[in-house]
Amino acid sequence: MTTQTTTPTEADNSNALEFYRKALNFNVIGRYDPKIKQLLFHTPHASVYKWDFQKDEWTKLEYQGVLAIYLRDLSKDEPLLNVDDGLYSTDAQGNSHKNSNSNNAPGSSSSSGNNGSLRSHNSDIYASNNMAGPAPASTVLTGRDIYNYGLIILNRMNPDNFSMGIVPHSVVNKRKVFDVMEDKANPLERMGVEVKDDLVIIKNLKHEVFGVWIHTIADRQNIYELIKYLLESEPKETFA
Repeated sequence: MTTQTTTPTEADNSNALEFYRKALNFNVIGRYDPKIKQLLFHTPHASVYKWDFQKDEWTKLEYQGVLAIYLRDLSKDEPLLNVDDGLYSTDAQGNSHKNSNSNNAPGSSSSSGNNGSLRSHNSDIYASNNMAGPAPASTVLTGRDIYNYGLIILNRMNPDNFSMGIVPHSVVNKRKVFDVMEDKANPLERMGVEVKDDLVIIKNLKHEVFGVWIHTIADRQNIYELIKYLLESEPKETFA
């Protein structure tokens, strides 16, 4: 019986390749979101579905590619963008789009959000979210940037990337108490995440439900656990 071992050279090459991939992904994401601070996780291939509440079924969206989750730098406490710039827009699917060759942030007043954490018992994640009717048109992102983390899929199918802001529960709760006017103008609810039917299901701040299919099976659980941790923990400025 023979055992197969990895030589130091092979290990070094593998580590170097992984470092290169992380650096490349970091730099690419930085073109779309200049507030990226630290890459937390990435996986080579993912695709996105959105739950259609009227048809009670998943609709596949035109987003496939590298998925990354990253920490964002909010140290300047500046707005997501100037309301007069009109540089960023987001659609009802929670995707930020870059207009006029400008940078775009991952979350937005209407792009990332959900209805709160999912209950552990047999709660229906697909329950109506009062989003009946056709999807609203794209809107300009405004307001204070509270998106501590970002999720992005670098799309191989077309120039538009899928992106979603990730906001810890504590931030959403404090916003309701200490920023009442902003919360009234742009109400946000706590996010939720679970794994079901081979999908990482994310309920965003605006009660929309997305299913992320990840090619690498082990990464499904890893991404679920990371998002769950980010939602349930106080926001961090860095990860060791």
